[in-house]
Amino acid sequence: MRVRTFTSIAILVAAAASVPAQPQPRRATTITAIRNYPGFYHQQTVLVVGEVKGTLERATIGTEEGAIRLIAREVREGRTEARGQLLDIGRLSQDDPRLIPFNLLDRIRAQYQDRWPKPGEELLLLLANTAPPPAATDVKSPPLRTLAMEPAKFDGQKVSIVGQFRGRNLFGDLPEAPAQNRFQFVLRSSDAAVWVMGVQPKGKTFNFDPAKRVDTGRWVKVDGTVRTAKGLTWLEGTSIDLAPAPEETTEVAIDVPPPPPIEILFTAPAEGEADVRSTERIRMQLSRDLDPATLKDHVRLSYSAADSKERGEAQPPSIAFTASYTRENRALEIKPNEPLERFRLVKMEILEGVKGTDGGAMAPFTLTFTTGGS
Repeated sequence: MRVRTFTSIAILVAAAASVPAQPQPRRATTITAIRNYPGFYHQQTVLVVGEVKGTLERATIGTEEGAIRLIAREVREGRTEARGQLLDIGRLSQDDPRLIPFNLLDRIRAQYQDRWPKPGEELLLLLANTAPPPAATDVKSPPLRTLAMEPAKFDGQKVSIVGQFRGRNLFGDLPEAPAQNRFQFVLRSSDAAVWVMGVQPKGKTFNFDPAKRVDTGRWVKVDGTVRTAKGLTWLEGTSIDLAPAPEETTEVAIDVPPPPPIEILFTAPAEGEADVRSTERIRMQLSRDLDPATLKDHVRLSYSAADSKERGEAQPPSIAFTASYTRENRALEIKPNEPLERFRLVKMEILEGVKGTDGGAMAPFTLTFTTGGS
């Protein structure tokens, strides 16, 4: 079995002692993917290839497309493969114990003096260890892991990739699909994964169902053209066939945790806002892609029952509305069919049952605001 050697750089994370001892998945990915999907990689162990630059207090690792801050005991400039825990500071509270090492809390407060960073705004990689970057490989049949970590080298190239069939992202290997396609599934090998688009997982002796786990784990070879966009890497597939499992591997099977929940990054109107226009639409920015079909019967818009009681109404008037989701910017919009009544306390609720495209749940959410006189 091939063993990958790393040069250890010890870090102390105060919260580690309280975390149950269980294997955590590693995600070999890119800096661009992390920057585009910080909620997906938050608190995950990630492996990335990039150029390390800067001093100990201001170190970064990145590529031509961008960089993230690197937190380590020592810094060696140059191109490297880095492994560590990714933290999206905006998703942590200021009393989180993971901010104790390296004086992270003081450093964040010094940079954001009058506020706490928003989700996705301040990303840190707590460096655990490093290794030389992937070696040069055959551009026509690169290891899937190399393709996933350095897709720019292969963009637009025709390649053959061998990996395990993982269905339509049934294990949450990747943040989302690059586009909607009748035929799409994920291939995984070692700690890396890529999408395959446009080719049916079917051959003379096999016919896999991307929506079921029964066939996941089978090894296949896919031919296609490499594409990249917004941190996602995929093959525009042209053919697929069964393949033998590699004799050498860098990974044993692991149990992948459930997909992370969908978070609401901000709303308009804001919670508790007053003097809201009666024609206002409720808009929400989400952290991850939503399955619009799960919105049905899981969104409510109503006037306050207590407010109606004070007005002498037997019950609040009903509010007819339309809920729509825009995938391009992950925006959810609730539009009343008629202008809201003036000087009313309005409550919008998202009930349990709304899910992301990979099955990740959205926690129940409530927003209240008061309409004005116009």
